[in-house]
Amino acid sequence: MRNAIRVMGAVGLAMGLLACASESDGANTAAGGPVPVATGGCAGGATVACTCADGSPGQASCQVDGTYGLCSNCGQATALGAGTTGSGAQAANAAGTEAGAAGAPAPTEAATMEATPSTMPSNEPVIVPPEDVAACNPLGQPPAAGEEVEVLEIRTSDVVAGGFASQGGTYYGCFWIEIDMPEKHHIIGWEGAIAGNPSIHHQQVSLGEKPFYLFNQGGLCGLPSVEFTWTGEKPTEWTPGMAGYPIGGPENGGKARFLWQVHFEGGATTYTGGFNAVITKNLRKYDAGNFEQGDVAGILVPAMSSTTHVATCTSEMTQQKLTHPIYVWSTLLHAHLFVDRIRSELYRGGQKIFTFDDWTTGPFGALADQQFKPLNPCVEILPGDEIVTTCDYTNTLATDVVGGEATNQEMCTNFMPYFPRLPNNSANFCGTIDSSGGGVAP
Repeated sequence: MRNAIRVMGAVGLAMGLLACASESDGANTAAGGPVPVATGGCAGGATVACTCADGSPGQASCQVDGTYGLCSNCGQATALGAGTTGSGAQAANAAGTEAGAAGAPAPTEAATMEATPSTMPSNEPVIVPPEDVAACNPLGQPPAAGEEVEVLEIRTSDVVAGGFASQGGTYYGCFWIEIDMPEKHHIIGWEGAIAGNPSIHHQQVSLGEKPFYLFNQGGLCGLPSVEFTWTGEKPTEWTPGMAGYPIGGPENGGKARFLWQVHFEGGATTYTGGFNAVITKNLRKYDAGNFEQGDVAGILVPAMSSTTHVATCTSEMTQQKLTHPIYVWSTLLHAHLFVDRIRSELYRGGQKIFTFDDWTTGPFGALADQQFKPLNPCVEILPGDEIVTTCDYTNTLATDVVGGEATNQEMCTNFMPYFPRLPNNSANFCGTIDSSGGGVAP
């Protein structure tokens, strides 16, 4: 495989990041890695306790086919038992004292860049102080001058020699790669890179583990999380200066894992493109995530008629999924060919308090406009809030249009990048979108 790293900034990191897993993914069963869980018959966001290959305790999540997947979060219980607090990149100050401990003031955003955050996950709620909320920059923050960063150039042609040959029509192909990364890093910027291929509807990338049932590159899969979604070749989208998407380090078994799903639509094509991830060892204060709300199943637009579909993440759902308040810095509304208008709103105590976005589309407008819109200031979502995404459709065809993944079917969704990251991937989905991502709940 070609060298997939190009160095940005004044100084590059001397790291051997590209000891990648083979297509058989033998790294998943190596000593210290996760092992499959045979238990079946699960549903929704269910999890079970399991034992990792190195003997440490872990958890396995229910997959889209109703069976439990790989044992993950290996060693988490041991780390928590040792007294680790905070979530993901909850920062410690430069002197090594945990932020907020013994009444110490929270560090400023500038001090955060030099802090030494915790590297182990936790299910403890993460409370963001008001000064951090006020400092959230929804336009993102590029690396500081002289900051050591690298760009991981991830391409489908790295894992499928010559590129992946799609046979045409609607097809969702999944690809994966693992990179040795003993130290935790943060992804602070994403770049979509599809090599100008017009047959790509959109792509999504997850930092979750490869589903146990995905044996071949380009096979079908559900995504355990969705950290980035895009179409076309896009400029870099930066995270806020206090947040980054976590990869590598002990909490991820010393691996940076990328699982990306490409929606092919149209004629046969050979795909070589992918994406770039800008990474840094200068950990931000908080781990970032992406909250996806909306419906795929349950949408029906009768032939030769107009209708409205309302996708609701109820207050009971957010109370269950959100272990702490989250702060959303941008939004991307998504539907397909038949939508006339799409809007997403936040309710608290029965009252509308915010509109994420509200726009009227022309023909194919929902496909052409797949850009994240910054929210200024960042929007707080509390446990118990309600998120409502509404899509107005017009169907001029002689047949019904239903919800689904094909372009001639419909979706009604809102993607919301946020921090601090929720501890369970299934908490990042709300609606009839499958809790493993990339599909429809059974």
